[in-house]
Amino acid sequence: MNLIKKQSSFFPLIFDEFFKNNWNINVPYNSFNIPFFNVKENDKEFILELAIPGKNNNDFNVEIDNRLLTISTTDEKELSDYNYTVKEFGYSSFEKSFELPESIDFDKINSFYRNGILSITLPKRKEFHNTPKKVITVKK
Repeated sequence: MNLIKKQSSFFPLIFDEFFKNNWNINVPYNSFNIPFFNVKENDKEFILELAIPGKNNNDFNVEIDNRLLTISTTDEKELSDYNYTVKEFGYSSFEKSFELPESIDFDKINSFYRNGILSITLPKRKEFHNTPKKVITVKK
């Protein structure tokens, strides 16, 4: 962690700090374009979770083409009575693609959107399920 503030130029301008709208809060630039995601796995499925607050179910386009899962949304500009001083969440439009493994059963994929999280369940085909360990006794 660096506690020393670095200046962007040798002769900083007086108005540099005034025109900055993030007040030295370090926010990754890509966080506004592509949502953060988690991938969970168990014996029978993968679950893909994307953090996308402030949307509705029908705002999403989820498509699979040739083992490529593509998630996208477009956001029409909302009219608001407010001018944002700081806006750290809210995705206007984005597109994110994931290459799916051969183990996925494409006919059983489903998704839902709840509490700002888009969850896509990707079930594994039966032949890729983990089978329990079987102990074979050795006879004399």
